[in-house]
Amino acid sequence: MTTTTSPTRYTINLDGTLEKWYLEHDDGEIIYLRKTPRPKWNCGMKEFPAAKVFPDYKTARAALKARSNAK
Repeated sequence: MTTTTSPTRYTINLDGTLEKWYLEHDDGEIIYLRKTPRPKWNCGMKEFPAAKVFPDYKTARAALKARSNAK
């Protein structure tokens, strides 16, 4: 049996750390992310504005660095 996992996305927490999420649904303006790689009944799903979600780790780190340099 082959299991497929969802693509990963990253967000920046308020304390400046990066958090890894799994994409559930991209609605354009709102993106639904979950904490587990495969759907479960209790997967910790949250919705985020599209501007706060980054497609990969490298992009998220660059945004975090740019944000810290702007302060």
